[in-house]
Amino acid sequence: MKLGIQTRLLLVTALTLGTSLTLAGLALDRSFRASVLSGAEEQLRLVIFSLMGSVESNGTTLSLPGPLPEPRLGQPLSGLYAWVTGPDGDERWRSPSAAAGGIALEPPATPLQPGEFEFVADPPAQRPGNGDYTVDLVRLTYAVIWEDPGETVLSFQVAADRAPFVASIQSFRRNLYIGLGAATLLFVVAQFLAVRWGLLPLRRMAHEVREMEEGRRETLSAAYPAELEGLAENLDRFVAHEQRSRSRYRKAMDDLAHSLKTPLAVIRNALEQVEPLSRGLLVEQLDRMQATVQHQLSRAAVSGPVVVSRPIELRGVIERLLRALQAAYRDRAITVALDVPAGLSVRADERDLMEILGNLLENAFKYTRSRVRVGVRPGQPLELLIDDDGAGIDPEVRAAVLNRGTRADEQQQGQGIGLAVVAELVALYHGTLRIEDSDLGGARLCLQLP
Repeated sequence: MKLGIQTRLLLVTALTLGTSLTLAGLALDRSFRASVLSGAEEQLRLVIFSLMGSVESNGTTLSLPGPLPEPRLGQPLSGLYAWVTGPDGDERWRSPSAAAGGIALEPPATPLQPGEFEFVADPPAQRPGNGDYTVDLVRLTYAVIWEDPGETVLSFQVAADRAPFVASIQSFRRNLYIGLGAATLLFVVAQFLAVRWGLLPLRRMAHEVREMEEGRRETLSAAYPAELEGLAENLDRFVAHEQRSRSRYRKAMDDLAHSLKTPLAVIRNALEQVEPLSRGLLVEQLDRMQATVQHQLSRAAVSGPVVVSRPIELRGVIERLLRALQAAYRDRAITVALDVPAGLSVRADERDLMEILGNLLENAFKYTRSRVRVGVRPGQPLELLIDDDGAGIDPEVRAAVLNRGTRADEQQQGQGIGLAVVAELVALYHGTLRIEDSDLGGARLCLQLP
């Protein structure tokens, strides 16, 4: 499947922009998550330091004689919990919030050395005695040498409910991707509009070229950007050169035909004075010369599709040809039925169309007994049908008669190149020419022109 320039640019832009913004979103999401967890760790660290300043040691027990440094530590299921443990992991103190809520202490993964912190962002902890209830906590543990007579190593652990931090991360993530999605859509729409505006001169050029092909314009307009000015000028020069070349070629061939006609006629008249023994050979060679000239002139008439052509009204061309042929064959009283809708047009060079239809209609008049019918078969592409009630053409020779110099009937005058010229012209226009049996009894020539 071929993709247009606009589609390719939009696909590349969408893929590049989508990939870039997705990677940026992932980086921002990770950065924000790390920032939130870092803030949570900092909050827990402040709580530990405040606890250390409030705790008093009485041998193997600890107490907080004054108010708790953080009010939430005294409220059940407040979302903030604290523990103090001895060197053997024995619990020395638990905050009322942890004791009332049944939140269990979770020892560090590895024993901590004095002065070390361990922050665990997402370990689940379960309340003892209520296994179907899970609390997600973030925990910070700090080991310190307590200044008592035995310099005991105590571990302070503070845990906070993870839900507020997760909600903050999810809210940021949701807003981030909604914003990035909206930005991507906005950029794609902006790129689409920019591409359409940028390719507008190309679309206008394509439209004008179609108008030139249809004969509704002879040159391109001049209002093109600098990148397309050279192309437009070269295309105009090419079209003008092609038209001049075709005109010179046709005039040269017409001049050649006119120049040869008189000498050949003089030679043929002079042959009347030649001895009969030599006359036959000379007449044969003269006929070959005339056939060669006629063939080359017919080939010169084959010009094919051109860049600039106009729609030709088909019925009008056929009527002009039929009037000329009826005048030429008036002694045979041929009946002609014309069933071609008015207004039906084909886009071709008018002289090429006259050459095609003229040869086909002349063959029908030449070989018919009394009836010729011209009609069209509905559908696309256009199919013109020319029927006669003559002897027809045998299926074995139908392909051969479309070749140059082959004739199915040697009784009629001609060199056998008319249908060959038609076949060459039709092939140049990417059409087809077929020979079938006619319901009138003769041959049917089926001409398709796209």
